[in-house]
Amino acid sequence: MYFLRRIYNWLYERKTPHLKIGKALAAATILNLFFGVSFYFAERSVQKGLTLLDAVWWAMVTMTTVGYGDFSAVTWTGRFLISYPCMILGIGIIGYLIGVVAEIMLDRMSRKRKGLMNITDKNHIIICNCPAIQKVLLLVKEIRANSEHAGKPCVVVTNKFDEMPEEFKTSHIQFLKGDPTREEILIKANISECAGVFILADDPKRMTSDEKTFAAGTIIEMIKKEKDLSFKVVVELVSRENMKMMRRSNVDGIVTPDGITDCLMVQEFVSPGVHGIIQQIISNTVGSQFYILETKLQGHKVSDIQIAVLEHPNNMQVIGIVKKGKQTLNPPKTMEIEKGDKLIMLAESAEDFESVERDVLGKGGSAAPGMQS
Repeated sequence: MYFLRRIYNWLYERKTPHLKIGKALAAATILNLFFGVSFYFAERSVQKGLTLLDAVWWAMVTMTTVGYGDFSAVTWTGRFLISYPCMILGIGIIGYLIGVVAEIMLDRMSRKRKGLMNITDKNHIIICNCPAIQKVLLLVKEIRANSEHAGKPCVVVTNKFDEMPEEFKTSHIQFLKGDPTREEILIKANISECAGVFILADDPKRMTSDEKTFAAGTIIEMIKKEKDLSFKVVVELVSRENMKMMRRSNVDGIVTPDGITDCLMVQEFVSPGVHGIIQQIISNTVGSQFYILETKLQGHKVSDIQIAVLEHPNNMQVIGIVKKGKQTLNPPKTMEIEKGDKLIMLAESAEDFESVERDVLGKGGSAAPGMQS
């Protein structure tokens, strides 16, 4: 009895749920062996052919209340001093084990719902802040509409909610509760193994949100530099007045709606339908999109590339060039591509232009006149 009481006290010491499972399994193994050996010595004289392995098997079948009936106690000692305790303690151990497993599962579900679980995904997209649920849903929809990021998990980091919104569950978006300006929260989001970060304005109606965005962007860029990471960071800026400040964070992209609505309204007034065209171009869910692509076509003229693109079966257009950091739309046809220049393309896929370089321009004579591989 002292031995059994020690096992009971050992099991119910205050420990973590995972340690409780380990203890329960260890206790079940010890009791299995204890009752199996006891059964063997109590019954071997009256049950010919009974082996120690048979006795251990009997103990496990009895403890789990399966009761196959292939072995059973015959002696008084085997029935009342071994079988009874084996059944009672077996039910207790199994019930305890099921309870601990259920406790761990419920705790995990609760922590996940409250955004307290560490993110273990890799190659995922992190979205910092949640100014509005619908805005995040639309952003995630655009991300998943892009072929390169279609299957990547999305994680929203914000302290705005106490529990995961139902809309996030439906859209399979993970939630991590916390302030994205804190490094420990970014580490919990597994930022070192992510595919990219979007930082939304915490409150698009307040210019002070840019300060929080700047802080988050700066910390993330410092983590990137420290760990030699290469994922992209794009931020939303409330006011253009803070553009200079935001550029100091060295993030990869800065987007601001400030003034765009006014320009679009005038364009729509002059040429009704422009707004719909712009929406289609900037959306991944329909039509073609803008791409800024590096190119190996140094020394070729813009006009030559435009001709080669037109002759290619894929639908695309060269609409601009980035030269020394300056973007030029509808560049002069005689302009030559130099080292470091990038092309601004309108295409259905970024891979379309790669096929132009590989299949047309890379083969010499099949390119437009004047072009050389």
